[in-house]
Amino acid sequence: MERILNIIGVSAVVASLVFVGLELRQSQKLAIADQMNNRMNVLIEMNSSYTEANLDYYSAATKQPHKDSLFSNAEKGARNSTSVQWSLHENDYFQYRQGLMTEDVWQAKLLATKNDLLTCDMQDIYEWRIALVEAGFRKILENMQRDCEE
Repeated sequence: MERILNIIGVSAVVASLVFVGLELRQSQKLAIADQMNNRMNVLIEMNSSYTEANLDYYSAATKQPHKDSLFSNAEKGARNSTSVQWSLHENDYFQYRQGLMTEDVWQAKLLATKNDLLTCDMQDIYEWRIALVEAGFRKILENMQRDCEE
C-alpha cells in the first residue's frame, strides 16, 4: 500500500511539473506574439507618419528618396496602405503558425492576403516585402496565383 501511495505521489509531482512546463510554453508563445504585435504597431505608426507627411514609405525605407516624387499624394497613400497590409498579413501568419488563430479564421485571412498583397500595380513593394517575410509565409504567397499581365 505504501508503494502505491509513493507511485501516486511521484506521479502527481510529475504531472504538476508537466503542467507547469506547458503553462510556461504557452506564456512564452503569448509573449512572443505580443512582441510581434508591438513591432507591427511600430511599423504602422511609422508608416502613418509618412502618410501624414505625403511621403512614400517604400522610397524612404529602401533608401531611394528620389522615387518619392514619382508618385502623387493619393498614390503615396495607397502605397503606404499596401505596406501596412504586408505587416498585418505577416503578423496574421505568425499568429496562425503559433497556434493562436483557428483554421477557419486563417483561411479567411488567406483570401484577404491574396486580395491585398498580390496586386500587380505595386510590383516594387511586392518584390521588396516578399524578400523580407518568413520563408513559410513567402512560400504561401508564391504558391498563390498572381494575375499580372507583363
